[in-house]
Amino acid sequence: MGEERRRSDKGTYTEEVTPDDALAVFIDHEPRTASEVAEELGIVRRTAYNKLTALEERGDLKRKKVGGRAVVWWRPDPPDE
Repeated sequence: MGEERRRSDKGTYTEEVTPDDALAVFIDHEPRTASEVAEELGIVRRTAYNKLTALEERGDLKRKKVGGRAVVWWRPDPPDE
């Protein structure tokens, strides 16, 4: 069986992988899928997808649909200063 998830004092599940953990996977400008990020972090694809979506909403990642259901995310170039 898998590991038991930790719960807070209030009984809710605690977050073990943060969006910033997912962002750290993007060390270059290579696009990645949620499955690739999930494998790198040792989490399920749906959790990775949720973290990537949060990063997109925050403006840290861009995303593009590249097929029927395929989506890739990448780190945009930093703005010119």
